[in-house]
Amino acid sequence: MRLYDVPAVSVAARQDGVEPWAHAYGTTISGGTEAVSPSTIFQACSISKHVAAFGALRLVDQGVLDLDENIEAYLTSWRLPESGGWRPVVTVRQLLAHTAGLSYNWFRGFGQGEAVPTITEVLRGQGPATSPPVRATMLPGSGFRYSGSHYAVLQQLMEDVTGSGFAELMRSLVLEPLGMADSSYDQDFPHRHNQVARGHHLDGTPLRGGWRTQPELAGAGLWTTPSDLTRVGVEIAHAVASRSALLSHGLATEMITPQVPGGSGLGTSVVDDGHLRFGHTGGNAGYGCWLFTWPATDTTVAVMVNNEMAEEVLLAVLAAAEHHHGRTGSAPHRTPADLTGTYLARDGYTVRITNDGDNLILHAPGQPPLGLRTLPDGRFRAIALDCELTVVARDGEIVLRLRQQDMTLTATRQP
Repeated sequence: MRLYDVPAVSVAARQDGVEPWAHAYGTTISGGTEAVSPSTIFQACSISKHVAAFGALRLVDQGVLDLDENIEAYLTSWRLPESGGWRPVVTVRQLLAHTAGLSYNWFRGFGQGEAVPTITEVLRGQGPATSPPVRATMLPGSGFRYSGSHYAVLQQLMEDVTGSGFAELMRSLVLEPLGMADSSYDQDFPHRHNQVARGHHLDGTPLRGGWRTQPELAGAGLWTTPSDLTRVGVEIAHAVASRSALLSHGLATEMITPQVPGGSGLGTSVVDDGHLRFGHTGGNAGYGCWLFTWPATDTTVAVMVNNEMAEEVLLAVLAAAEHHHGRTGSAPHRTPADLTGTYLARDGYTVRITNDGDNLILHAPGQPPLGLRTLPDGRFRAIALDCELTVVARDGEIVLRLRQQDMTLTATRQP
């Protein structure tokens, strides 16, 4: 923790649905004396999307929403803009799965004392909003592109169709039924809670005011604890097994099923290399976190930190969790040497993978070799570029996924 300037780490694990093991290390602020506890709240960052998707699917179960209905049927406060007289058709499913082709926006939040826009102003790019208007920049349904814009629209849609504010709606749909007493999408919640982990920059300096306000509640606005987050993962796993009173088996199964090759489930990151795990990761200004469930062992683990660039700490905990809870003995362990070969994408683009000891080298057409560093959770990250690579087994084939910012290349290893 000291090496990476991380003042606090909070971890919780829940197995077989029983009360979790939970522990917290460090202090609420760098150089401070107030120790964190398992009930100290952190920003859940993009895990907010995973929980928001759970709430949206409850509305589908209740008949309020239809996954494959045009969002125009529900939105009353805002409409997806036309482009040259052409108005795209987007469905609720596409919002949840990041396949609506909406503009790539990352919402960094607003400092204490700054004017905060409404979600409608965020969508329009008006008022105190600092991001451009949300619009379609790709053909909806043509592929996966992760963007907070999808969940900003989802938030507005859920408010419009129910007539309730998003924070109150999520309290009644998800947080209260799951007993998440230390959780809220209300941005005033940290001012009312007795203990808050203050956010920190990469160099370990605290954020001014302690944290930033996120009007994009569905995408980044949840305040919670790891113990509370594990309740969500457990409930989804129980729903998949037809043991939930909150979510149907069919929708839970859709939630953890990638909607397009190389994409996500419905608000859910899915990793299946022989030992399935699902959940979400997150990073806001000042914070980082992840939540994953391993259905084979009925285990859910969550970790939260109060430094925005504490990836090595998060990955170390994930690697330990994967070792203890993810592997069931049926999945072969693959070394970098096992992953070498030529990979062909659907559009004919070909890349070659070689290994250099424990690391990989990517050979792309017309480019010098690109080194890829092995991460503790089995991913590979480029040393010189902002991209990462995963290799998984799918339907008897070895499949490469190369993610570069908001684009994913999927390619299959050739014989």
